[in-house]
Amino acid sequence: MFRSFSLALVSATVGLVGCSGDDKTDATPTVVVTYSALESLLEGIVGEAARVEVIVPNGTDPHNFSPSAKVVEALSSAALIVANGLDFEEGLEDAIKQAGKSGVPVFRLADHVELRDGDPHVWLDPATIAEAVPSLTQQLTSALGEDLQGRGSAVGESLTNLDEKIMTTINALESCVLITGHDSLGYFGARYGCEVLGSVVPNFSTAAEATAKNLSELKALAESEGVKAIFTELGTPADVAERLADELGVDVVEIATHLVPDGGGYDEMMLALVDAIVSGLS
Repeated sequence: MFRSFSLALVSATVGLVGCSGDDKTDATPTVVVTYSALESLLEGIVGEAARVEVIVPNGTDPHNFSPSAKVVEALSSAALIVANGLDFEEGLEDAIKQAGKSGVPVFRLADHVELRDGDPHVWLDPATIAEAVPSLTQQLTSALGEDLQGRGSAVGESLTNLDEKIMTTINALESCVLITGHDSLGYFGARYGCEVLGSVVPNFSTAAEATAKNLSELKALAESEGVKAIFTELGTPADVAERLADELGVDVVEIATHLVPDGGGYDEMMLALVDAIVSGLS
């Protein structure tokens, strides 16, 4: 009945960033999710009960995404909207609120997990995501009128297995000390024992900018701790990161915190992230 949600990502994603030819009828309810990292998780829970449409195209920075008229229409006609919350989808927030006022139920992941000082990057820790799965499953069951508890439990178990796999991999490192593009790996670091010294852009949002003062302090800290790499990601100013890395004599390693690999899902995204971190620190 349940396929591991890491494999449940359909290569021809339906909806706004999908393609035509879906064999589900127009009467099939639609669950709209704001970003691609959660798509396979939702596919795993809803199965054939609904279509899953992703608003922000895979690999696009959600902080800077603005909705089109088509996006607004999709939100207003959804059976349920699943968003991250905490202003992660800042450009979409007004449209999501408007859909909510018109009667569309909205599930914000950040409302159902233990938060770290307002940090919106909850999806970068499978254990944190797992905290929200029971409430998400209940909301989906209510919105779609089908009992999805069994599928939700299976997704939760899959997240637990993924968490254990990541823990084993990171624990094999001699140490895990990170400098990132922006403040994105707080949940990851706290879960897996990685110390995040700081970020090129010291903010939860990539819309912020690096400052000379922050970079000077970051360089001094990196030198004192003997960091092995600068980990950049979507939204990091490449020239700034490369200059800092050159001054420190270390490599720049790109990590994908917002990009789901082709043909993969949440599991593959997280394992690719871990592989990049381990490679950069080895």
